[in-house]
Amino acid sequence: MPKSERPRLQTDIAEQLASQETPRVKWKVVAQIAGAFAVLWVTAFITVPFVSYWGVGVVGVLTLVAIGFGIYIWRMTSKSAAIIDIMKSATDDVGRQRALDALAQGGSGDAMKVLARAQLLAQTDPNEAQRVLEELDIEKVPNVVQDDVRGQLAMMYLRNNRVNDARKLTDGIRLDRRPDPRSKGLYAAVMAEALARSGAPDEARKLLETYPPAEAAGDEVRIMLLRAQVFTFMAQKKRGLAKQALDAMAAIEPGLLGGFVYKGASPELVALAKQSIMENMGGPKVKYKRG
Repeated sequence: MPKSERPRLQTDIAEQLASQETPRVKWKVVAQIAGAFAVLWVTAFITVPFVSYWGVGVVGVLTLVAIGFGIYIWRMTSKSAAIIDIMKSATDDVGRQRALDALAQGGSGDAMKVLARAQLLAQTDPNEAQRVLEELDIEKVPNVVQDDVRGQLAMMYLRNNRVNDARKLTDGIRLDRRPDPRSKGLYAAVMAEALARSGAPDEARKLLETYPPAEAAGDEVRIMLLRAQVFTFMAQKKRGLAKQALDAMAAIEPGLLGGFVYKGASPELVALAKQSIMENMGGPKVKYKRG
């Protein structure tokens, strides 16, 4: 990630961590499920004269499965809560280092801790964050965090212009499994950028139309969606729309547009980004036809 992109995103991430609610077990839901199983057990014993003890056996199996699943969810929730509490302490350089040290305990096999470490490292050392995530075997990562690993690593690959590697990861992301608007918008942006830069801008635009930047949950997500729009509209040769997206990014922070000036970038995109920077810093404006 270019240095010019980091300050604003670091601030946004810090604010999100400070306000993020720690996951807790929802005991009301647990009580409701337990009540439903109590009804099943009563029903099973009432129907013994009609179906023998087969009904009791089926309910017993279902109960064991539910207990096992409940224990799994409880462990994951407890682990998530502990990790978030650690990350909330990373409010300055000293706190960040302490959080990184705490998250490093347990080795590289704990996917949730590795992911959290990478998120903190990305604020100051994106290359190290990428290396940490690359050590994970995504197929062996718990299902609940697989898409997070894919999305975060794909984001880093895109920043380093490893578009094909990013596309391989984003093709496996399922937005319908995302629990909150922020992560849906963030990973939709990463998916759209990977699509646009790998030759599928029409698919990218269709996806982006579902996640308007103006409705994004936080500047970090809005920036990512606007960035994806820039690559999508440029691939579709919609210069006017690409310019609008660049201007919207520059309105948040002009330095963000430095992310479009890199070795191998389209000269047309570089020129458009530089023009937008000039305009938003008081330079002469050039009118573009709406794409």
